[in-house]
Formats: sequence, C-alpha cells, structure tokens
Amino acid sequence: MKVHYEGTAVSTRLLSDHAACVAEWKAIRASHLANKVENYSDVAYNYAACPHGFLLEGRGVGRRTGANGNQDLNRAHYAIVGLVGSEGLTEPTDAMLSAIRDGIELLREHGAGTEIKGHRDGYATSCPGGPLYAWVQKARRVRPPRPRPPRPRHPLSRRTTCPPR
Repeated sequence: MKVHYEGTAVSTRLLSDHAACVAEWKAIRASHLANKVENYSDVAYNYAACPHGFLLEGRGVGRRTGANGNQDLNRAHYAIVGLVGSEGLTEPTDAMLSAIRDGIELLREHGAGTEIKGHRDGYATSCPGGPLYAWVQKARRVRPPRPRPPRPRHPLSRRTTCPPR
C-alpha cells in the first residue's frame, strides 16, 4: 500500500463541504484523464479519503495503480490518496485517517499485502506530506488485522454478510 497526497494547495473548504470533496475528486480524475504524457485510463489512485471520512472509489480493487510509476519498487502497490495538500488543508482529520485505514483493510481483503508506505518511500518526493507521512510511519508498525472467517450467506441475499443476530 502506498499513501499519497495531492502535493498542491488544497482548499480548507473541503472541511465544511463534502460536495467540495466530491468535486475535488472529480477534478483529480479529469486531470489524470487529460494527462497525455502518463496516458492514464482512469484516475491514478485506487481510492481517495476525504476529511469527512468517506472512501471515494478510483480504480478500486484488482486494478493496477497508475500513481506509483513503473519502477520495480512501486509496481506491486495499491494507492490511496488523502485529500490534503502542501498548503491550505495539510492536516488529515481523524475521519480521513479512518477512511484510509478502511481502504487499506478493503484492499487487504482482496489480496493486498501488509506493507504500508508513503510515496516518498520509493521515490524522491515529499508525498504524502509531513502530517500524513507521520501517520503512515505509525500505521506501518501496527500489526495488521487477522483475517476474519467467512460468514454464512443466504443464497438469495445480495448482501455480502448476514446481519448480526
């Protein structure tokens, strides 16, 4: 898992307006699709986490990220971006960190490994910024959760798990 940030100024308006988070995510996707140098087929990240604790889907699970480049060190990593930047909104909220953790757990349920790194751990960059990188350093020392045994599922249910009894 590689954790990223936007690396540019991010408006503090995102703190008070979730619609601004969605607009920011759409703008990131549009800029990646318009980038003819990288030739992305979608937004480069698998997921984004907003200050309100929402996990926003990018490439999702099972798709190679475009955010880490083609270097051997980065090829095997999924990418989650926190909607924070180098100016303005620079501090991840507790809700954002929780959403990043949810994204990590979701990707692990679909085959991702236990490694958590910042983008700077394989490339000369300041990404994911000081405050988010401090969290990454703490998170990598946390023992990953044990896999849960599959729960029985009713054959006609569309839910992936049964409700608690």
